[in-house]
Amino acid sequence: MHTELIVYASSIWLRDLSKTLPEDCQHDGFDLSDAMFFKNTPRPTNVSFIQHNLLEPFPTQFIGQYDVVNVRAMVVALSSDEWEPALRNLISLLRSGGYIQWLDCSAKDFVAKGAAEGRVPINAERWTELLRTTANALGKTPNVNALYRIFRKNGLKDCSEEVYQLDNPLGRDELNRAVLDGIHNFMIAALNGRTFEWAKSADQVMAMKEAAQQDLHNLNCWFSYNVYVVVGRRA
Repeated sequence: MHTELIVYASSIWLRDLSKTLPEDCQHDGFDLSDAMFFKNTPRPTNVSFIQHNLLEPFPTQFIGQYDVVNVRAMVVALSSDEWEPALRNLISLLRSGGYIQWLDCSAKDFVAKGAAEGRVPINAERWTELLRTTANALGKTPNVNALYRIFRKNGLKDCSEEVYQLDNPLGRDELNRAVLDGIHNFMIAALNGRTFEWAKSADQVMAMKEAAQQDLHNLNCWFSYNVYVVVGRRA
């Protein structure tokens, strides 16, 4: 049996991936919160979800059991000093010869592009600045450029890094929705039990999101950022 582990990925994405691979592949998803799991919807029989903190050692039954580990979008979940211990926990899941693939981005890479000369998407730019300012305040600003070095430092072999700019015209509407919803979800989680000078309530965040959305529509612009894909193999 092939085994595939998708860590900290949405349940929808994991469900869709399971349709593209052989039926004997087992797909296990881990997340800190069960809010990312299927809720009252059918789930493929070869897809399972387990609630687990990535910074804690994985239960014994999962150690050394997987051919592939995929982890994504930790830029606003982990602090800089947490990337390496998280990676070590993930490596423990791999069989000898298994691969880990980490996809992430840098908060500073997010930009709004495409507005006509002389027109500035102020609210869209404010939306991405909201991500950067809040992430900085929470210490969630790891240097994604260091990920490749961390892979090599922890003994992974055949390491590689590719950087992709998300700027495809055919995918811009989906990308805009992903950035709008992603930052919104991050901000709602960040506001749990606290407020910030620049964001005091969920209603204020929603108003900022709607203003950014209007900019994207009225100025015919879009969000763009780089995705870093780092791959390594366990010896």
